[in-house]
Amino acid sequence: MTIIPLHHILLKSPLLADDILKELTLGARFEDLAAEHSACPSGSNKGFAGNHDVDDLPEALYQAMQEYDGSSAWIGPVKTRYGYHIIRPAGQIGELREKIDDPEAQNAD
Repeated sequence: MTIIPLHHILLKSPLLADDILKELTLGARFEDLAAEHSACPSGSNKGFAGNHDVDDLPEALYQAMQEYDGSSAWIGPVKTRYGYHIIRPAGQIGELREKIDDPEAQNAD
């Protein structure tokens, strides 16, 4: 079992998700945008949605985290049945990638 913190902004429209990404690129604060725009209750907590077992995450989110290469400050937008997520990677995502890529590390849990 691998537990990671999830920071995200949940949006109901792909157009709004694109607009939020543009605002982030221009220097807007993730926490402020989460509070103002997120359709998830985590918006009132600066986008922090709690700690989650990766096995309980929607497959699309898990896949996006696996593929994250560190070249961007955000992941997304990622479409799930809940809407469109913009994820702020935490340090644990890099560690998660190592565990996913290394079968021995997976068995160590």
